[in-house]
This record gives sequence, structure tokens and C-alpha cells, in this order.
Amino acid sequence: MSRSLMTIIAGLVMVAALQGCGGAADTAAPASPAQEPAPTATGAEEVSAIAVRQVKLEVLGKGKSAQPIVYNLDTNGTENDADLPWSKTAEIELTEAEQKVGRLVSVVSGSVQDANGQLRPAACRITVDGEKVASGKGTCEHLLK
Repeated sequence: MSRSLMTIIAGLVMVAALQGCGGAADTAAPASPAQEPAPTATGAEEVSAIAVRQVKLEVLGKGKSAQPIVYNLDTNGTENDADLPWSKTAEIELTEAEQKVGRLVSVVSGSVQDANGQLRPAACRITVDGEKVASGKGTCEHLLK
């Protein structure tokens, strides 16, 4: 279940709990049309507050990775004996809160064998909506907003 769906469900549970508290307010006369409260957010309105980003993690090089590639994207995972270059792409839905504070995406590229047979950190790259936002060797991370 996606993080945004869990947030929506938690909010609905809280609203239902508050409405079920009872008390004198439950027996009050209905408000006149001029005094009716504004409609609450519907699922469609909440979806419009969600931003979707296409994120691609890459480990560059040739041959096979000498160590596992570890990533945090839409899920966390590990790729053993990956053929290089390697990539994983996902569409990430960001809630309003995640758009403000961010959501970390990362890849630990592991090692590759160089021409001398020695291990060295593999190059990595992160792109968001086609734009490169992070690159390095060994570890790449980006705070997605």
C-alpha cells in the first residue's frame, strides 16, 4: 500500500472517530442552507494535492556489480550480481507534506572491478522527471519534493 494511500486512510479513520463521539451536537437542528459548512475534501480533491515524479536510479559501468546494489525508491530493495549499466525507474506520488519536507530516494552502487582487477566504487546517478539531480561514486541520494 502506498504511503499516500495510508495517509488518506488514517485521515478518514480519524474523521470517523471524531464524528462518532456523540454528544449534544448530534441532536442539533440542521443548518440552514446559508449556514451550511463548506464541503469537505473529496478523494478527487486530495489527489490533486499529490504530485507525481518519475525517478530513475542508475549505476553505471560495464560487466557485473561486485557487490549488491541497494536502493530506496518506491520500495527498498537489493540487486545482487546486477548487469551494468543498471537502472530502476518508478513513479513516486508525493503528498502535500512530502512536497514540503521531502522524501529521500537513494542508491548505494556497490563496487565494480577496474582494469587492474581492483574494486572501486561504481558511479551512480539519479534523475527526476528527466533532469539529473544527483551523481557520484558509491552513493547517490536526493531529497525529492
